[in-house]
Amino acid sequence: MPQQIDPLVEALGLSMWRVQRKITSQMSLHKEIGLTVPQFHLLHIIAQEKKARVIQLADKLEVKSSAVTVMLDRLELLGLTARVPDENDRRAVSVTLTVKGQELLKEAQYRSLLLLTEYLAILEPEELQRFAEFYTMLEKQER
Repeated sequence: MPQQIDPLVEALGLSMWRVQRKITSQMSLHKEIGLTVPQFHLLHIIAQEKKARVIQLADKLEVKSSAVTVMLDRLELLGLTARVPDENDRRAVSVTLTVKGQELLKEAQYRSLLLLTEYLAILEPEELQRFAEFYTMLEKQER
């Protein structure tokens, strides 16, 4: 017999899902600067890695390499990424951000933080502090 789920946990899960959907749907701000949400995430990962192979990016995004290749083709056409020969393996290529890609990512990150700031503005400063502590606890899965 399946374990009984606490109704509070069920309600919290649904609420978290709804909040995430609302914020993600409002990230259409990125569309104003020419990025979809998946492209934004891909640029962010490339920026963190500095140079990355397609397979690494696919693993981080939890998608197939072919999906990343399609996104990279589009980002390269926009002048946001570049494929460069891998220094250690002549058969492989690495992906990097161009200067234009770095600037656009910086703008998109700023807009994301503005959106999140607006969304969290309902909380009082001490509530926001507690929320951040709880959220970090959940993320790390430790007290």
